[in-house]
Amino acid sequence: MGIAGKVLIVDDEQDALENCRRILSRVPYHCLTENDPVRALDVIQRERPGLILTDLRMPILDGIEVLTAAKRFDPAVQVVLLTAHATVQTAVTSMRYGAFDYITKPFTSADLVQVARRAFGEDGQAVKAERVANEAETREEGLAGQSRQSRHAGLARVIGESAAMQSVFDLIEKVAPTPSNVLVYGESGTGKELVAHAIHDASLRADRPFIPVDCVSLPDTLLESELFGHEKGAFTGAHVSKPGLFEIAAGGTVFLDEVSGMSQTLQSRLLRVLQERQVRRVGGIRFMDVDVRVIAASNQDLEAACRRGEFREDLYYRLNVIPIALPPLRQREGDVVLLAREFLRRFIRQQGAMATSVPELDRDASDLLSAYGWPGNVRELQNVIERAAVLADGPMITRAHLPERLRANGAEDTAPAEPGSFKHAKQVAVTTFERGFLIDLLKRHDGHMGRAAREAGVDRKTIERMVKKHGLRELF
Repeated sequence: MGIAGKVLIVDDEQDALENCRRILSRVPYHCLTENDPVRALDVIQRERPGLILTDLRMPILDGIEVLTAAKRFDPAVQVVLLTAHATVQTAVTSMRYGAFDYITKPFTSADLVQVARRAFGEDGQAVKAERVANEAETREEGLAGQSRQSRHAGLARVIGESAAMQSVFDLIEKVAPTPSNVLVYGESGTGKELVAHAIHDASLRADRPFIPVDCVSLPDTLLESELFGHEKGAFTGAHVSKPGLFEIAAGGTVFLDEVSGMSQTLQSRLLRVLQERQVRRVGGIRFMDVDVRVIAASNQDLEAACRRGEFREDLYYRLNVIPIALPPLRQREGDVVLLAREFLRRFIRQQGAMATSVPELDRDASDLLSAYGWPGNVRELQNVIERAAVLADGPMITRAHLPERLRANGAEDTAPAEPGSFKHAKQVAVTTFERGFLIDLLKRHDGHMGRAAREAGVDRKTIERMVKKHGLRELF
């Protein structure tokens, strides 16, 4: 256990180091400073500080890596992250790795002293004990008599009143309390992550982490390290050991988004985790038990991918214990206007003092929204509503505030049927075909224009030009 009253401050900026040392020395605390995060690891082992204040963004090792190394040396040490780039994700990530707290630059002397006192003082322990007691009490109450209410709280994040969505809600309520793996199917933008989060919130794991992983945004080597962790020296740049997300999610849920994007090698490693409930870090030799629920999602037909040899059949059956198919927005009768009004309320709330009231949709605008096909699903609708809310200069959103593609769609539906020339009919048919072909093509490649161009046998600039021509930039 570290020495109470001894503080190590780690920051690559000398002025920041000196400022923190000067403030905390007056308390007084015994302050050590280090501007090299690698050397800081030696100081931690040698000096055994009770509190470490570390900057988040530093060269060679960042604050999270200093945090994980410090916790490995002394699990009881308190670590506070200092960052000028605080977001909700910063808070979630730091707490996952065991940080005591984080504070945002620029901070006041009082902020710094207060967090140090909480880290060392009895009040910090009391707050922690109280939080643990409250969490336990909440879990017991929920399990004893409010399980139905908690399930509905989990469903609250998913909005819909259509018959298609009611079937989804019923299935979520049935599968949430079970330990079974779930595979969520749906087109891009249908809300697969929201459904996964709802399942987690309504499950017995709700008080443990929910960790989403995008399986297509990272190269194989980084995704492998993220999921399974790595040992020090496993590869160039692995200066400290790092736990994987399966370890960090202990007792919770890992959401694998677009799992079809995993390579065959990673599919094999994931299969072992699901079969053996054990994980081995990259470069490690020890297998560690893991207790996580896996929810996967895909906008591809995984069964067809298995037949093509692109996805492991044994992994598919492990993931597809309970399949949930999300309907596209065009099949959710009555939900478009409902969602539009909710997105309006959310956008206005985000504006805070700048907003006075929530604008309403007039009848014409509502009809246009309902008549449109929404190839980009809920995500496209949210973008359209935010645009309309920004452009609206009064209490009412009209057709004039909607994008041209929606107005043109409405005009085509309401235009009188008049005989046209062959040339005009051909232009309409070609335009309709191009737009439909392009949407389907880009959906298959999750909006990646380079891959879409290769499949279509054209260059990337042609795809970009067609996307611009058909007003599809907001979708992809």
